[in-house]
Amino acid sequence: MDFITKSKRPGMDCSIDVYFERLNEIPAYINDKTTWKMVLLDRGSFTIEQNNKFRVIKAPAALALNEKANLKIVASDKAKSRIIFFKPTFLRDEFTYEAINSMRYEKFLSAVDNSEKTGFDKYISAISDDVNFERIFLEKTIYHDALYLLNFIMFEEGIGIWELTSQEYEFIRRLTISVEYDLTEQPDNFWILRVRHFLKDIIFMGIADFYHNYREEEIFSDYLVASVVQYCRENLASKIDLSVLLKEFSVNKNQLNAAFDKEVGMTCMEYIERMRINLAKRMLDEESWPIGEIGEKIGYEDNNYFSKVFKKHIGMTPSEYRQINS
Repeated sequence: MDFITKSKRPGMDCSIDVYFERLNEIPAYINDKTTWKMVLLDRGSFTIEQNNKFRVIKAPAALALNEKANLKIVASDKAKSRIIFFKPTFLRDEFTYEAINSMRYEKFLSAVDNSEKTGFDKYISAISDDVNFERIFLEKTIYHDALYLLNFIMFEEGIGIWELTSQEYEFIRRLTISVEYDLTEQPDNFWILRVRHFLKDIIFMGIADFYHNYREEEIFSDYLVASVVQYCRENLASKIDLSVLLKEFSVNKNQLNAAFDKEVGMTCMEYIERMRINLAKRMLDEESWPIGEIGEKIGYEDNNYFSKVFKKHIGMTPSEYRQINS
């Protein structure tokens, strides 16, 4: 499959190494070895396997995959996505795979001793020295542009994943719509320039809030636990009790709780309750919905009971939490 877009404009006989798809699944060719990929997960969720462990990715989320990435999807539930396939040379001619893999654009890391650091720690160590970072990295345009490569080269497996707030999701969604429109309609002779700028903005979104992308992640060794978590995330507004889960996954209570206790140190229902409260906190921080509506969205029809459970975990009611954090 050729991941290119050909020009339809009169007098522009060319093609660019950018290709856009809107899909109701994550395709097998997501692991194409000739392109990088930016994936926006609009709806649903899927579970991936990394180093014999499992991670649930739920919308809204974004992924950055380089040409070496091997995204192993073991389960998917109504996953709708937008994917931009591109080659890094589209951002800048110098960004060939050979140049990137030669570490040529990581020269700024020599400003500090990173010999004992790897991955994210190496980058954090490098940028913590403001003087050297400014002198070595920002003084040259090409190294400045190389910042866009960060989410594609810093992860050992070539896969960067981050959850999105509703504002971040809306920002990226609008940009992907613009990319899709320009690639499809090509309304004037500047469509290629706009696509390049839109793509840079999308990529930079994952870097703009640098530490936000590296919150504690839930990665599970037990596939049963990962499957239950994925199911619960997709049905959190519904009534989920132990009997529903035992029937859905054909296990008994002892098996399910033993798996969760080994993985997360609590019973299955305790974990689900914590999941609901963590989501409630995020909604209270980011959304202006009434508290009762937030409770309903996470499975608590009784507002008084929602407030009681929230206070048990957080030490204050949802109203008090919102007032303090507003």
